Amino acid sequence: MKKISVPVMILLLFITGYLLIFPSVDKVRIPAKKIQARGLILPPAVMKLLSLEFRTIIADFLFARASQYFGGKIEYHEPATVSDLQWLYSNLMVITDLDPYFEDPYYFGNAILSWDAGRYNEANNLLKKGTEARTWDWQLPFFLGFNKFYFLKDNKAGADYILEAAKRPGAPDFLPTLAARLYHQAQNTGIAIAFLKSFYQTEKSEQIKKLYAVRIDALEKIMTLEKAVAEYRKKMKRLPPNLSTLVQTGIIKEVPQDPYGGTFYIGRDGSISTTSKLAFRPKPPAKRQ
Repeated sequence: MKKISVPVMILLLFITGYLLIFPSVDKVRIPAKKIQARGLILPPAVMKLLSLEFRTIIADFLFARASQYFGGKIEYHEPATVSDLQWLYSNLMVITDLDPYFEDPYYFGNAILSWDAGRYNEANNLLKKGTEARTWDWQLPFFLGFNKFYFLKDNKAGADYILEAAKRPGAPDFLPTLAARLYHQAQNTGIAIAFLKSFYQTEKSEQIKKLYAVRIDALEKIMTLEKAVAEYRKKMKRLPPNLSTLVQTGIIKEVPQDPYGGTFYIGRDGSISTTSKLAFRPKPPAKRQ
C-alpha cells in the first residue's frame, strides 16, 4: 500500500475539519448556519507553515468559510457584531498572506468593511495590500483612492491613489482628470498640472488630449489667481474681497475666463474655485418648433 505524504495528510485533515464545520448534508447544514460557526484563525506564519505548497487551496477554503458565514448573516438578517468584523478582517489578512494575488478577498472585504461597517482604516489596509501585490489591477488603487477622499475627506491621498490607478492597464480615461480635480481641492494645483501634462504627452487619442488640454488651461488660470491672491495677502495682510480687487490693484490685468464656462471666485480660505466645478455644463435641450 502506497504511503501518504505528510503534506497530503495535512491537507486532508484541513479539508476534513472544514467539512465538519460546514457540512453539505442539509440536516446538519441548517443548524450550523443558525449558530454561525466562524471557525478558528491561526496566525499567518502558522498558516503558511501548515499549508506548505497548498497555500492557494487553503486560501480558497478560508474565503469560502468567510463568505458563507457572512452570507448566513445576511440570510438570517443578523447584524454583524464588532467581533464578527474583527474576525473577518483577520481572516482576510490571513487569506491574502497565503495568496496575495487572490482578488475576491480584497473586493469582498472593502464592500463589507467600508460600506456596511464604516471600518475604513481596515478596509484601506486590505486594499493597500492588494494594490501592492496586484500591480496590474487598476480597480484596487481606485477603490483605495475613493475611500480616502469620499469617506476620510483626504483629497491629496485620494488623488495619489487614483493617479496610480490611472497608470495601470485598462484604467478608464476619466481617472487623470478626476485625480487632477482632487489635487486642486487639496490645494496642489501645480502637481495636478504637472501630471496632466505628462498624460497629455503620452495620450494617443486626440479626443482625450483635448479634454486634458481644457483641464490644464483651467488649472493654469487657477494657479495664476492663487499666486495673485498670495501676493495681495502678503502686501495687504488680508484676503482680497473678490477677484476684481486684484485687477484694481494692478496685480493682474484681468480675471481669466473659465474654459468650462463658469466663473472663478475666491473661497473663504483664500482658495480659488469656479462655479463650473471644472466640468462642462450640459447643453439645454433644443426648443421644439
